[in-house]
Amino acid sequence: MEQMDRIDALRLFASVSELGSFTKAAEKEGMTPGAASKQITALETRLQARLLERTTRSVRLTDAGQALLDRVRPWLAEYESLEDGVAEARAAPAGLIRITAPVDFGASGLMKPIAQFMAQWPAVEVRLSLADRMVDLVNEGFDLAVRIGNLPDSALIAKRLAPACMCVVASPDYLAGAGTPSHPGELAEHDIIIDRNKPAPNSLKLTKDDHEVDVRVSGRLVLNGASAAIEAAAAGVGIACSPAYAAKEALTEGRVVPLLDGWEPEHRHLWAVFPSNRYMTHRVRLFADFLGEYFGERI
Repeated sequence: MEQMDRIDALRLFASVSELGSFTKAAEKEGMTPGAASKQITALETRLQARLLERTTRSVRLTDAGQALLDRVRPWLAEYESLEDGVAEARAAPAGLIRITAPVDFGASGLMKPIAQFMAQWPAVEVRLSLADRMVDLVNEGFDLAVRIGNLPDSALIAKRLAPACMCVVASPDYLAGAGTPSHPGELAEHDIIIDRNKPAPNSLKLTKDDHEVDVRVSGRLVLNGASAAIEAAAAGVGIACSPAYAAKEALTEGRVVPLLDGWEPEHRHLWAVFPSNRYMTHRVRLFADFLGEYFGERI
């Protein structure tokens, strides 16, 4: 049997096994029942094993057939996905992309690149779900997640898109009343706006040259969301440590000012994350590459 004939034979064998009928499998694969039977016989001869027990009314897997089916099923699924992906890559991307992202960043940072991508590829549809929880991409059926932070070890595939710089800010009114900290250690004496979306909301780690300081902080306002933390800081509630993208407008308008000159908060990264057990379609890969180019200069 030639290589492609072997692949076709394995595909036919899987169809017969799943449908329990040579006639139905032959119809699915576009051949006559007689040709299907001959192809399976040739496969059994090559493997020197009886794969199927045939009767006039049914087809049943032998132990050897079941073992082969268990081995070949995932391989065939991957091969078919690969075929689809190659064919798709030669055409304009089309179809649905299911995306999940954090609420703040999704609303403020993802709308423009999504709009540009959809304008460039009119046959692409996007379903965006905004949530601050850790979404299960596989069980909830997402193609891609955009996440910010240091990713935990997992079976997911991650593509780093850009650094996500952090900044420490407060309003001039707050500083006029509480004083301006000049060293990270002084943050322990201030009202810090606690953002529960951070992995360690009561800890701030800052570095300067070779020095690193990890400060335990607290505050009277606890919330979830970078934009909300910046607005709270602008209102004079306390000091916020948030992603720079969330603070950009308030900094430009002078509603908040940067603190601790020379000290850098622990920076994070912007990631595109994919399920590892799903073949990445051309449109999803293209979108991830587009995000990498877009955010490389912007975040």
